[in-house]
Amino acid sequence: MTDTEPRKRRRPAKSCEQCRQRKVRCDRNVPCGPCTRARSSLGCSYRRVSRSPTPADHQTSPLISHEPQRNARGYPLPSGMPDGSTGSLDETPRIGPQCGSKECISSQLGSTIRDLQSRLQRLEERLSSPDITRPSAPESDIQQALRELCDKVQSLEQRLLCTQSSQAPKGELAIAAAPPRLHSSSKKMKLFGPTHYMHTMDKLQLVGSLETRGPQPLCPELKAELTAQIKELHHLRGSVKAAQSPRLNDPVPDLLSTIPSRSVCDELVQCYLRTFESIYRIVHIPSFNKEYQQFWDHPPATPTPFLMKLALILAIGTTFHPQRGKAGKEYDTRLIQTWIYAAQWWLTGPTEKNTFNLDGLQIFCLLILARQLGSPGPSLYLSAASLLQTATAMGLHRDSAHFPSLSPFQSEMRARLWTTILELTLQSSLESASPILIPYFDTKPPSNLNDTDIHPDLKHPPTAHPSTTHTDTSLQLLLHDSFSLRAETIHLIHSPTTIPYQKALDLTTKLRTTCHTITTTTTTTTTTQSFHHSHLLTTLTRYILHLHLPFARAAHTTPQYHYSRKLCLESALTIASFAPTTSSTNPPSVPISIPLDNDFPLLTLTARGPLRGPLNLDVICTLALELISQIEEAPGTNTTNTPNNSSSPLSLLASTIRTPILHTLENLALQSARVLGLHGKSPALKRYIISQALVAQIRALEGGAGAGDVQGVVYEAVRGCLRDGVGMLRGMEKEDNNGEGLGMFVTPDSAGAGAGAGGLDEMGEGLGVGMGLVSIVFFQLSV
Repeated sequence: MTDTEPRKRRRPAKSCEQCRQRKVRCDRNVPCGPCTRARSSLGCSYRRVSRSPTPADHQTSPLISHEPQRNARGYPLPSGMPDGSTGSLDETPRIGPQCGSKECISSQLGSTIRDLQSRLQRLEERLSSPDITRPSAPESDIQQALRELCDKVQSLEQRLLCTQSSQAPKGELAIAAAPPRLHSSSKKMKLFGPTHYMHTMDKLQLVGSLETRGPQPLCPELKAELTAQIKELHHLRGSVKAAQSPRLNDPVPDLLSTIPSRSVCDELVQCYLRTFESIYRIVHIPSFNKEYQQFWDHPPATPTPFLMKLALILAIGTTFHPQRGKAGKEYDTRLIQTWIYAAQWWLTGPTEKNTFNLDGLQIFCLLILARQLGSPGPSLYLSAASLLQTATAMGLHRDSAHFPSLSPFQSEMRARLWTTILELTLQSSLESASPILIPYFDTKPPSNLNDTDIHPDLKHPPTAHPSTTHTDTSLQLLLHDSFSLRAETIHLIHSPTTIPYQKALDLTTKLRTTCHTITTTTTTTTTTQSFHHSHLLTTLTRYILHLHLPFARAAHTTPQYHYSRKLCLESALTIASFAPTTSSTNPPSVPISIPLDNDFPLLTLTARGPLRGPLNLDVICTLALELISQIEEAPGTNTTNTPNNSSSPLSLLASTIRTPILHTLENLALQSARVLGLHGKSPALKRYIISQALVAQIRALEGGAGAGDVQGVVYEAVRGCLRDGVGMLRGMEKEDNNGEGLGMFVTPDSAGAGAGAGGLDEMGEGLGVGMGLVSIVFFQLSV
């Protein structure tokens, strides 16, 4: 070689830096295939001196021409994408070490957004061009790309705002938070937090050397051997753990034998689907129907998670299936307890590890609802707080956009379940003594879609229907729209110091507007007195009631709170209007006849906790307090033992105003007595005794009785309640001893499955609680 001959330079490397370091073949896309399929998050970058892939190297896009680079999905990259970025439009471009200032970050993000907007404009112009050939399919490639670009532009704009708002002050060092990592499989789903070791493992070369999922693994000759050894290791590990585990007795060893006949199951499943499923979206109905058919085709091959879902759905559906047997029994405690305990054992027993997935969350949600619909009642250990923590550990509080490996079906189901879990948490928090702290979450609400719009094999997210279109998710979205408002209300109710009155009034105005929206929406889509209308309106109105009860109790000494007293009366009457009504001439032991087209009265007669609605003691006590206050404030009321002068016009007017309120309270007391007539219902006498004692007290006060006479009347009312309760309990005990009371849903094999679940012990416990409250009532009257 002579000195005058030009020196030959090395051919510039076309592979990305990451593939060159790992010594794997690069397909020279941006990002390339090996970097996209890498187990750890790798930034696919090319050297500045190297020639980036050009249109001559790849085929020209049929949608957009003159775009030199493409991302992993096949869409062109913007020309302003900085070097060293991953090329993925779903996340913020990675900034290399040469550019770390916030001005550089903002300029690069701004350049990316401007390029996306220009491409978006070109697509819109091309789509609106008159000479373009219109595709026959409604979901064309151009429209799909247009929607994705819109979403990506909006995502980048939001990230830019977050980046600018989270900038550390000048002179302070800061670092971005660790990105969320989700381990998702058919058997397990877990979110890796910022303290997980995987974030450090990503920086080690060990991860890259063990990578075997790429197109050309580093150790292809050892891949088969490693796979065989891993399988053998899993098998031996399972055998050792099984041998070391204690032998525990399953409380329901043969759950399959407790399932009723198909005709009964069909009715109970429909009872659940037409009531709770429309509000609390827990299952995907087409997928459930497919598994339901497979279950009846070959029951022994049914997976355990589906069997647990079916048992809990049957338990919930029994509430809305009034039995038409000769005894008129509408509820079967033993069988429902059998299903509930079987689900609890599956969730918390030896198979607990197998429940850490979406199936486990669905069963957990169904279990909480089933326990609120009767015996054994809500649990402090299997509570909404435990459900919320479980869902957070599985990453449902983070938006699915952070986890590209999730399918559109999984993303939508995660959003629905997270919304349901938030709703159950709010209900539990309203009933508890302290608010439940809801963690930070960025999960978007579920899309307004029908269940037929999504399926497990869906590749691209479907287009949501307009908010004005009623879908299978509309009721859940309607209730979720008020989540922030109701969460703020709960924080104010549980305030440890003072409750600002003006703040309470402002929240009340928004809550009443939401109630009006629910009434308008439900009346246009369903009947006025439908289950959904009654349940949603009762749920929202209870927030107004509890928000103003502290002010209403103080209104007797502070007249400025008189408006709160009026709001509490209106709220209590609104909730009580949804209670079932029966004639007071029938004895309490006569079963209630309720039309089949109205499920809400059946819910109030069998449920517990917040689902009890009009028969909750807060509604009963609010009406009683208002009546007693009106009697004390009525014109002509004296403090002596002489009867009141009821002939004056003002006294007659006051009595006329109190009459409808008193009739409402008497109906609630009568329905509390009717609950004891429902065979199989947990016979707690607390509500029955208190409501009857309050009605007797108010009747005596209206008649002008003195303090001593009122106490005697209340004593007689309580004696009558105890006498009726003892008679009913003895009748129920006799039927249980004779083997009756199992209802039409029990198969011969399941008659003894839950024999120890209920019985006289629970009846005695309910009677004991009632007696304790009787003493409290007497103490209050004496004071």
